[in-house]
Amino acid sequence: MPTPSELGSWRLWRHLRRLRLAAHAGSSVVLSQEECDKAWQDFCRRSGLDPADKKKVPRDFAPCTHEELREVIVRDLRISRWKEEVFGPHAKELFDKRKPDLDQVVYSLLRVRDLGLARELWFRLKENEATFAELAARYTEGHELHTSGIVGPSAFGKMHPALALLLRAGEEGKLLQPASVGDIFVVARVEKFLPVEFDAAMKARMVEELSLQWLESKLDEDGAE
Repeated sequence: MPTPSELGSWRLWRHLRRLRLAAHAGSSVVLSQEECDKAWQDFCRRSGLDPADKKKVPRDFAPCTHEELREVIVRDLRISRWKEEVFGPHAKELFDKRKPDLDQVVYSLLRVRDLGLARELWFRLKENEATFAELAARYTEGHELHTSGIVGPSAFGKMHPALALLLRAGEEGKLLQPASVGDIFVVARVEKFLPVEFDAAMKARMVEELSLQWLESKLDEDGAE
């Protein structure tokens, strides 16, 4: 088993190879002088950098010169354009495929080890004898102990499959029957469904995912040769 140091070195090495591969792929993108100048000016403005003061660069980029830093900014712009041109047309397709996992939900939750206790808590909630906040403070075994029983927003794709299935079948505001999730029992109620939309930010996320998949596959191909 690799040591943390070895694993860190491998990740850094792979990151550098991925960056070089992306830079090579983006090198074919043609940019106008105006686009390059604008990218540089925008970077200087965001970084509080005076383009006329060539002796000063942001601390994170020291000891780069202005010329070297400008090359990095232009390179990154080419990479960004390459990603958009190649993977942008496929972003919606990936989004449609991933949407069920990307959709989010806010829900109330109690987690206990005993089915009998889960049923008792469910009954108390059903009869309005107690609230999730009150019961969570005393009984739940999860981090919802500190949030009055409220969890989320949480993406369906990042939760236990059994819990995701349970919540998907629920209705907002309706108490769900006690259910087994792994080695515990849960009592839950959907508070609000939060479907994701294919907006500019989501498209950029999908483009980034597609480009990363492509880069990783190319690195794996190169490593297998």
